[in-house]
Amino acid sequence: MSTSDDFGKNYDVVIVGAGVNGLTCGAYLAKAGLNVAVVEKRNECGAFALTEDLFGGENPTDTHAAVCFLPMSPVWGDLDLDKFGFDLLLGKSGAAVVWPDGKNYIYYYDLDMQKQQLERLSQTDAKTTVAMREKLLPQALDLLWLFFKPPTKEGEERFFNLGECAGISASQMRNMNGLELLDELYTEEHVKLLWLAAADIGLFGDVAMKGEGSVAVMLSSLLATGTPRGGMHTLVHALVRCFRHYGGTLLLNAPVSHVDFSSDLGSTNHTVILSDEAPYLNKEITATKAVVFNVSPPLVGQMLDKEKLSLKDPELLGKINSWESEGHCAFISHFLINGLPNWGSREWNKDVDISPFVLRPYDSWEHAHLSQSLYHEDKTMEVLGDIAEIYNQTGQDRSRMSKDGRCTLSVEIEYPVSLKEYGGFGAWDNKELIDKVHLAHADMMEKLAPGFKSQIADSLYFTPLDNWRRNASAVFGHEIGGDNSGPQWYTGRINPRSTISGLYFSQGIWPASLTHLGNGYVAACAVAEDLGIREQSWWVSAPMQRFIERYTQNVKSN
Repeated sequence: MSTSDDFGKNYDVVIVGAGVNGLTCGAYLAKAGLNVAVVEKRNECGAFALTEDLFGGENPTDTHAAVCFLPMSPVWGDLDLDKFGFDLLLGKSGAAVVWPDGKNYIYYYDLDMQKQQLERLSQTDAKTTVAMREKLLPQALDLLWLFFKPPTKEGEERFFNLGECAGISASQMRNMNGLELLDELYTEEHVKLLWLAAADIGLFGDVAMKGEGSVAVMLSSLLATGTPRGGMHTLVHALVRCFRHYGGTLLLNAPVSHVDFSSDLGSTNHTVILSDEAPYLNKEITATKAVVFNVSPPLVGQMLDKEKLSLKDPELLGKINSWESEGHCAFISHFLINGLPNWGSREWNKDVDISPFVLRPYDSWEHAHLSQSLYHEDKTMEVLGDIAEIYNQTGQDRSRMSKDGRCTLSVEIEYPVSLKEYGGFGAWDNKELIDKVHLAHADMMEKLAPGFKSQIADSLYFTPLDNWRRNASAVFGHEIGGDNSGPQWYTGRINPRSTISGLYFSQGIWPASLTHLGNGYVAACAVAEDLGIREQSWWVSAPMQRFIERYTQNVKSN
């Protein structure tokens, strides 16, 4: 850890918050030649990308972020993270969906294998998907770049024009939600549900919302994931090593009290001031070129002088004050189990056993409509276990299985968090209530993998309130830096560049804060462009580039 002597000298850039995206931004800027400091409140980095031995049996468990979307990203290649100890496992697919009726679907990367699976469910819908894919794939790279650039009106038009791949006009797309689009495209329930499950992860918006929901469905086919060998925190370690390799300074146990920004026109001389409890003699650090906030907007509001901000950037202050963070808050159940889960759909396709990321979709199309309606009415206890992300990384990464044959399986579900009928958000500490949620997750797994309950050796859970306690930046336990829908969808998010010279954001911006590291990349680009150092010989990777190289090598070697 750095010492107090590190304070009292100037840095070109100071980044507040050492989450994976703050570290990404810092690594890019340090590699580009800037003198960069990242300051972090906690005593470790990557608060939502931790890997912990929860049960004390040598079973590494990703306690929050468990899906690595880095294959989609240019960051993997630009920062050459493999050289810093990052080992991303890539299988035949990144994910699967399973139903209690004995069917499943594996999201294979091989398009012929995708087609064969769809044909088992519906010949008609398979033809529809293939025809749509033939029009979508030539646009794929340009579309992926939209996840790694600030939002524009032109980009929004591009998203809505995606409907043309399915014979649907842009105006129709704007007036359809995701379920309505799937009704328009497909006939068989399982096909509708498998694409709804992929879109309902929430990377690209709320599937139940007009416009953004239809876009989310169209974009869901571009998702790609991998499994970090040993756990998600290896990504954090690789980013830290990369950052330090290029001369970056990391300051832990350094909570920021406030940021005193210059109001002089064109000045970028800003001061980051630590709180009194920080164990550093000098509490001030100067950023001569830029400060980047990698904490959620409500926390930024606590660090800036609001009266001063209202004069300099009233639009930014308005967004900070009205920022919504209640739409993507997870309850995560962790189960220590004997052996791997015995999926009930194994006979349909045995590759479900090696799928590290398993989606539990709705049971039927009627169920999907009912559950979506209840969710948006804040009926938390009525939608328990209706849809889930299930992390079974041991299926692909056997290093996570202990010598006695045990592994962890985690169930994450985003629930309405207000709990108005139970006394409010604080009811997430009501043990009777939250035990019911946890038991519902076990019941759900029993339906998908018969005998699951008898495999459980131990279990625990983290509620949205627990998640907030574990990461102060995750307001209400929100995992992606604030809602990514409604007024905060795409152009509604915070601009990575504020109108105040030298103040930037890598949280609350587009894209949502996830392990594709897109918002760290976008913030780094904004700072580098403004400082005239963006053109670097190594800063050239495209989205999916490293993934395609690695996946192609794997196919050839097998």
